[in-house]
Amino acid sequence: MKEGVVLRSLNSIRYYLTPQDKRKAIVMFALLLISSVLDVFGLASLVPVIIAASRPGSILQNEHALWLYNKLGFNTEVNFLIFIILNILLFFLVKNLFSTFINYQQTRFTAHIALKVIDRQFQKHINLPFLLFNEVGSSNLINSTLNVSNDYVYGIIRPLFIFFSELIIVILVVIGMLLYQPILFLILGLVLVPTMSFIYWGLRNRVENLGTTLSSLRPISLSALSESFVGFIELRLAGKQTKFMQRLLNNEEKYQALEAKSYLYSLIPVRLIEMVAIAAVVIIFLYSLLFSDNPTGLVTIVGLFAASAYRLMPSINRLLTTLVTMKQNQYVVDDLLTMREYLTRPRPAQQAIKFEKTISFDHISFAFPNSEDLVLKDISFTVRKGEKIGIIGSSGSGKTTLMNVLLRFYMESIGNIKVDGVPLSEETLDAWYNIVGYVKQDTFLMEASIQDNITLRDEQVDTQRMHYALEQASLTDFVASLPEGLNTPIGERGSRLSGGQRQRVGIARALYKRAEVLVLDEATSALDNETEREVSEAISKLSHTNITIFIIAHRITTLQQCDRIYELRNGKLVAEHQYADLLS
Repeated sequence: MKEGVVLRSLNSIRYYLTPQDKRKAIVMFALLLISSVLDVFGLASLVPVIIAASRPGSILQNEHALWLYNKLGFNTEVNFLIFIILNILLFFLVKNLFSTFINYQQTRFTAHIALKVIDRQFQKHINLPFLLFNEVGSSNLINSTLNVSNDYVYGIIRPLFIFFSELIIVILVVIGMLLYQPILFLILGLVLVPTMSFIYWGLRNRVENLGTTLSSLRPISLSALSESFVGFIELRLAGKQTKFMQRLLNNEEKYQALEAKSYLYSLIPVRLIEMVAIAAVVIIFLYSLLFSDNPTGLVTIVGLFAASAYRLMPSINRLLTTLVTMKQNQYVVDDLLTMREYLTRPRPAQQAIKFEKTISFDHISFAFPNSEDLVLKDISFTVRKGEKIGIIGSSGSGKTTLMNVLLRFYMESIGNIKVDGVPLSEETLDAWYNIVGYVKQDTFLMEASIQDNITLRDEQVDTQRMHYALEQASLTDFVASLPEGLNTPIGERGSRLSGGQRQRVGIARALYKRAEVLVLDEATSALDNETEREVSEAISKLSHTNITIFIIAHRITTLQQCDRIYELRNGKLVAEHQYADLLS
């Protein structure tokens, strides 16, 4: 059986609540109940005042009112009525202060849940397999982590609080009307129930589709914006900035049009409920004039209806609005459920691994998921600790794929990689990552200082390790020449550094973490000859260390320090070379 929107939303929240949070939620609900009772009590307190104002002398005819009148020593009914009105005003002041306090507690509670949702979403996404991560795309993941989490708060959690608060008020008011004035209850029931059903059933599918479409458009805008800024130089030189801007504006035009439609849908309940209220007044008038034996009671009935409508109609309107809002944001619940297995999937107990002798590629074959074509085919070779290994081959030969298997971004389909005879597996992943470093063609650089980029924002910096990393990466003189030294900002994506300096910062990062295995993936392919020489100088220094290095390169000169060079062709290992052989 398909869950209703309220039950489905509630079940989604339960996932994020700890036992302590659940107890707090119960307390919040109890406070909500008290606030709703006070709201209804405030409404009920207006009824005798309305009756007393419309029927002079009625206070003295009521035994409870008369007892209070005499007890307080009043001489006139007017003064007593003024006293009651002032006390009601004071009650409403206290009630609203209490309600504001409860609303404040609700917002704190929902903010707490929102932070948990963002945390879970982020954890889920950074645990994705590399292939799935690339398939989903960073724009979708950013949208899912931040925007979806915010929509969950504003579109699901807070509307749920409002829904239950207003539902309690409506139930209490309806029960009071049924006991005190059944005919008023009947009139409102005949008018409101069909109208509410008509509004909700008419809007629910529309707003749900609208919410799903809005969610699908957001990542497109994020992608267009990101590409426009990341590719600032290339797009300006190519004269394509206007074209990329137009892509963003075209998508935003669709998004804003749907947002306008969403806003219109949110107004429909307000307008229709207002019309219902007017229709109810007309029905009361007609009933009193045509069927009532006491037309003079018309003023009283209209007054009672006005008092009821003062609280009932806004509550009904908010009930409908929250239902529509939650329906529109059901895509959020779907998104939170997606790929949740990567968050809850238990990780195997991690095992230590030591690299003291060899890394063996033992009959490695690999095919991408849902594909029968092997990208790597039965590759076997052994590397001793401290050796420098070159990997060459044309584009598409499998060089980067092989290194992705070594880095465990891909998992081999056949065979295994062994470190000192121990196969790399899920159980050894943390230990392996502790000793491996990676420098790719476009080194990851943050808009931060050189130090933060090398340490990846470590708060406590090991100065000895830093000195060693700078020296081995040939950065010591460069850093010393800077006025701010290691604290020098490098700009967005290292824009203040040369290509060679960016690559050497990447090498220094791997050395700072004490990497025993270093993978250089086309680290010099985008550099000019002079800049390549700078990076090659750093690689040359590393050749005298005990670090095992794998170098993927198109330029043969980068491989000068290699002990052996393996050539791949169509996923197969076809030859083993020496540097001198390749030069000839």
